[in-house]
Amino acid sequence: MITTAFISVPRNIDEALQDTTIIRDRLLTEATALDFPTPPLGKWSLEENLYHLHLVERGSASAIRRMIEGERHERFSDEVVRTTWEVMKTVVLDRSRTIPAPDGVAPKDTPSRVDCIRLLGESRERLLLHCSKTTTDDLLRTGFPHPVIGQLPGLLWITFVALHEARHLAQILELKQSSKA
Repeated sequence: MITTAFISVPRNIDEALQDTTIIRDRLLTEATALDFPTPPLGKWSLEENLYHLHLVERGSASAIRRMIEGERHERFSDEVVRTTWEVMKTVVLDRSRTIPAPDGVAPKDTPSRVDCIRLLGESRERLLLHCSKTTTDDLLRTGFPHPVIGQLPGLLWITFVALHEARHLAQILELKQSSKA
């Protein structure tokens, strides 16, 4: 279902972006459903999930921009990229583990669903713009620390966006299912 987009480590920017597109399309399909339940106490609403995803993608796009503008170092080895991808995939998709959102990406003053969807479009445009200004090789010669996973090669920041959206898509689907129970 959701994890089918993450079969192997992306070899280039296009493969990483393909994963983001697959997940985003599914997310928007669910987000535009007419009826959506009120979440149980302590859980995020659909709009809070969407707004959080926008904030995270906006931050990830900014991280990629800073990496593009920064210094390059020796290319991350294929083994480091693969191992980091496996760890990231396991940590991010493990819904049994609660990961509190850092203050800068926690949903506060959440806009309407329509505005959240528009904001997701804007943050995706920003991500695509920054990705269009670099190469796979450049993104494998730079990295930026993630607050939970640690140092991520630039290419894996794109994949992180997709994995993170998949995690929240699962949360949204659980919320939707809970209303049918």
